[in-house]
Amino acid sequence: MEDCLVYFFTGFLDSGKTSFIHSWLADGSFSDKKVLVLLTEEGEVELPPEEGAPCKSLKIVSAETDEVTRAFTHNLDSQYHPDVVLIEWNGSVSPAKFFDEVDVPERWALAAAITIVDASTYNDYYRNMQTIFADYYRFCDNVIFNRVDPEVNNIPKLRGSVKSLNPAMNLSFFGMDGNMIDIGEFLPYNLDEDPCVIEPDDFGLFYTDALDNVKRYNGKRVTVTGQAVLMREHRKEAFVLQRKAYTCCANDIGMISLLCLHKVRGGFPENQWLKVTGKIGFFRDDSQGTPVAIPCLQVENFHITDAPDNDVIYFS
Repeated sequence: MEDCLVYFFTGFLDSGKTSFIHSWLADGSFSDKKVLVLLTEEGEVELPPEEGAPCKSLKIVSAETDEVTRAFTHNLDSQYHPDVVLIEWNGSVSPAKFFDEVDVPERWALAAAITIVDASTYNDYYRNMQTIFADYYRFCDNVIFNRVDPEVNNIPKLRGSVKSLNPAMNLSFFGMDGNMIDIGEFLPYNLDEDPCVIEPDDFGLFYTDALDNVKRYNGKRVTVTGQAVLMREHRKEAFVLQRKAYTCCANDIGMISLLCLHKVRGGFPENQWLKVTGKIGFFRDDSQGTPVAIPCLQVENFHITDAPDNDVIYFS
């Protein structure tokens, strides 16, 4: 039995979910497919009419999130037998209600779970509804920030607020004109400097951007500041530079740890704040199921330094 590809979209009302789905349909991405669109909220943007849509066939079905059950999805599959299902999920309802509670037809294969974010309102929403965003980022594998104004929005911090919760997340940024933005143009440091000095407040931005951009960082010499911690399993071969990071809600302080490869000898200043210079490399981490290239540092030298003014890194 042929798989039916499912694309799941979530995000707050008016974030641009329907517009994104409309653009996918309009550009002919599914010209030879039978497409089913399941809408669980009503926005201002309308989808193209079912008749004459640029696909083999188009069916648009509206339902409340609590109506989306096993019986409902199986009925849709038997009635329309789609090749592609595009689900626009009500952003005020956790994606967990779909992914944890709905037993979809066996042939429905998740192709992508996408969070659409309106950058112009993100800071206010994120500040007041962080647990909802945490669910978005836990269940989705792609985040699209749209309506980004580089003069107003701190793009590296937008990235960091997501990466601190889900390092494997894929991110894209689109400007007010609808064109994609390269975050590399807006970093608060210059990787062409040798070494590139990463200010203490930018530690999290450096780490999360490096997760996504191996080519940009691999082999670069940098100087970073963090608290040195020895690991039991690599006690003589490496240490980590740690920083506390505010990742979600008021009580959720996590750790960002940069592995530093270095022959550790007696007298190492464990738990001290260090300024470390070295060359960036990467190692493969499969522990979360999806392979991730994790940045590390081949240490050249270090010295003890003062603790930064801000002990905790913030991404908003």
